[in-house]
Amino acid sequence: MDELFKDLDLYRTQEEMKQYFEHTQQMIHQNKEYIKLARLKKGRFKKFFEEFYPLYCFSQSSYCPRNSKLKLIIGSQGYDGLIIQPDGTEKRIEITSYKDGKLEFEDAQRVNSGNFALPRIQTEGSVEEYIEKVLENIQKKSKKDYSGASILFVVHTFHYFEAYGKSSAAFIRTLKKEMKNTDFRADEIYLLELNQPESESIKQNIHFIK
Repeated sequence: MDELFKDLDLYRTQEEMKQYFEHTQQMIHQNKEYIKLARLKKGRFKKFFEEFYPLYCFSQSSYCPRNSKLKLIIGSQGYDGLIIQPDGTEKRIEITSYKDGKLEFEDAQRVNSGNFALPRIQTEGSVEEYIEKVLENIQKKSKKDYSGASILFVVHTFHYFEAYGKSSAAFIRTLKKEMKNTDFRADEIYLLELNQPESESIKQNIHFIK
């Protein structure tokens, strides 16, 4: 595992971010033990999926100037990603999302043991709680000082809406309105919507809020 992620925190161009993500995904999918660890979000797998992937998505959007270089921050710096823009200026990114870590871990353990029943994280009754927790996370972040950094909120709608053939559009509209009406001590606010198992429409799924 250490070998797989030894270069996780290097500076990369947008194209290099894409290449690194796709190569690492391929390496994981070819190794049964890596797949199990990835489900459990063990060690650097957690960093890769919960922070590197959103930063990669941001790098592919129109909000990241071409010829920028991006780096995932390992350790406690008060932000998760750093972007060196073409003019040399730095842009710091705080990446945040609400995830039910305990429930996801238990679901991952079940799948790793060979039980492929519908994960509890996808049950109908969990939708309202997820929406409530996401809104709570927005308010929680508004109370912290992120001056000098931008906040990228990440929402994983697939397991709550699209997996059932439902649209998450109303939920996204609610989040955008809540963010616009909330005062943050941050330079900019963005929303990343992950509505597919592996998002194929990154550019339109990143929303600039303010």
